[in-house]
Amino acid sequence: MTESLRPHTGPSLQIPRKWRKFGLSEMLQVGHSPLSMWIAFVIAVFVTVSAFDDVRLSVQTGPGGQIPWLLISCTVAYWTVWMALAFRPQWVAALFVLQLATMLPQDLIAGPLLAAFGAIAVAAYRVSLRSLAVIVGSFLVWQIVWVLFVAHIGITQLWGYIPVTLLLTAPGLAIKLLRERALQVAREQKAADEKSAAAAVEQRAELARELHDVVTHGLTMIAVQANLGKISKEELAKEHALTEIGSMARNSLDDLRRLIVAMRADERSAEGAPAQDAGLLPSVACIDLDGSFADAQKRLSGLGCPTSIKTSGNLDDTPNGLRPTVLRILQESTTNIVKHSGKGARCEISMYVADNHLELVIQSRMTPGKPRLPVSGTGLAGLQERASRLGGTLEAGPDDGWWRVRTVLPFKDRQSLR
Repeated sequence: MTESLRPHTGPSLQIPRKWRKFGLSEMLQVGHSPLSMWIAFVIAVFVTVSAFDDVRLSVQTGPGGQIPWLLISCTVAYWTVWMALAFRPQWVAALFVLQLATMLPQDLIAGPLLAAFGAIAVAAYRVSLRSLAVIVGSFLVWQIVWVLFVAHIGITQLWGYIPVTLLLTAPGLAIKLLRERALQVAREQKAADEKSAAAAVEQRAELARELHDVVTHGLTMIAVQANLGKISKEELAKEHALTEIGSMARNSLDDLRRLIVAMRADERSAEGAPAQDAGLLPSVACIDLDGSFADAQKRLSGLGCPTSIKTSGNLDDTPNGLRPTVLRILQESTTNIVKHSGKGARCEISMYVADNHLELVIQSRMTPGKPRLPVSGTGLAGLQERASRLGGTLEAGPDDGWWRVRTVLPFKDRQSLR
């Protein structure tokens, strides 16, 4: 499992890697935080009523009946800032700078200044950190300019304004970062769950392929031998069919037993328990390709399908990780030949082992007639998946009156399969 998909396994929050090195670039990537529509509606109603009342008082108390446009524009500015905090957080930074511009010429301000401090506290949670940096920075600059050059209230006042500004950002910023951290943990947990689910699906698919390869081959041979024994009138032929049935049944049972042992060993390994019967697992190095080809030739020829074997290179140079796949391709192909072949059937098997790859070609003469046994339609698909996972290719189809299965498997850049 990669570090970006580290799951949340305990009651406490795990700190994601991106928060361990918390720098400016990471800060500026945090977006705005959601706000309940009910809270946004309450903010909108409250600020609208407050702004309307401020405008009314400004008009009523204006000198000589004049309309104080500067005060009104300042009120409208902080109203737009709070409306943006409620509904459009991406606009807050620009509107807040506009509010500061309307406040700067006034030496006496109360309501708009309080509204600005309140907006800072809410913006710390609501807006992106990039916008928050713009808002806080512009507000600090505004305070210095306003205190020193407009209000003339003395530099000592800055020691009250600046700390309050920074303190007001702390709660909202802390909530925002905790929320982002929790969301990151949740995303990692979801990704880990999805990865586990995908692994389980792949494991089931691989199990289905193994069961198909083990069961289909053995049962097909047993069924064919049973039919031959039934229709044969010679006692020797019937005895031979029964012997073959017994042999194939024992081989199939052995394969199933090995598969079950391997599955149980995988489960114990996943749980961290020692595999006590790991010695019962079949070793891929024990797969004798020469013997497997000879056995396939004997069985096909005994079923009325003369078979020739041609090899090139040293079969012992075949990597252990590829031998099970070669064996499965051989079994599936010979099983299909038994299912589909009729009179005049013929099979040719060739194996070429080079320095960096192997090539296996199994072809049989296409004969007319219906399949002798039911067709599953999943065998070749499973073999193609196997070859693909090993970085190779498997092509199957008719070729000038022959049904040809050609497989190329590289010796490098492949996944390991049982």
